[in-house]
Amino acid sequence: MDTELLKTLVAIVDHGSFQRAAMQTFRTPSAISMQMKRLEEQVGTELFCKQGREQVLTEDGQQLVHYARRILQLQESALQSIKGPQQGVLLNLGCPNDYVANLLVVVMTVMEAMLPNIRFRIRTGTSAELREWMDKGEVDLAIVTRTPDSDEGLTLFQDKGVWVAKKGFDWTTLNPLSLALYEPSCKFHSSAVDGLQKKGTDYQLYCVTANLTLIESLLMAEKAISAIASISVNDELEVIESDLLPALPAVQIAFSRSASAPDWLTVAWIEEVIERVRK
Repeated sequence: MDTELLKTLVAIVDHGSFQRAAMQTFRTPSAISMQMKRLEEQVGTELFCKQGREQVLTEDGQQLVHYARRILQLQESALQSIKGPQQGVLLNLGCPNDYVANLLVVVMTVMEAMLPNIRFRIRTGTSAELREWMDKGEVDLAIVTRTPDSDEGLTLFQDKGVWVAKKGFDWTTLNPLSLALYEPSCKFHSSAVDGLQKKGTDYQLYCVTANLTLIESLLMAEKAISAIASISVNDELEVIESDLLPALPAVQIAFSRSASAPDWLTVAWIEEVIERVRK
């Protein structure tokens, strides 16, 4: 079986679509489709089926993805074993703004312990922006937020959204309820707005930004409350537990690897990073 075809199959699954897999591998979507047809011919079964406007994996396709990951990991391990440890490598690492303070430094410390001469170029932005930069080959590896039903990347851990305000601030005095939220692409933004509308709560979007520092400053100035990931809550803020506010969704934090990432950045290496970070 052609491992290049298996790489494309895994890229489609990891990045969610033929379109993104095409950008990641610097091919056209039609070329990706042709590769999958060749792979289907090799295995003698359909790997994708239409579900609405989307192409989704068949049961045979899901099974092949499982084996494809194992085959590619063995290939990566063999190459890494033959080439030996890498020295003086540069990692273009992406991270959402809200994970910089409490997660990024931990990840970088673990990576440095595993590869002492590693150096970093850090890009921060929303998960959507990080995916775009990976598609362009500008980011090798990104920490992204995904929904629990997504197959994108490798799961780091699960988190949840929480409502937060300045410690001791009576947020119920805000009339209308004033919100400082992340960009609309953020799950917490859409869930907060939709939930408040369903409850009939009078609210205003005081500020929408991708900058966690600004959100924290507005909360400390008692201008608003916010909906953020629990990992992002600092010591000056408190989690609001109230039936007046809608529940926020669970999310998964994952590593997403660009298809154009350097050879040394293997799935096995990323999995070891995840194991050490969790400890």
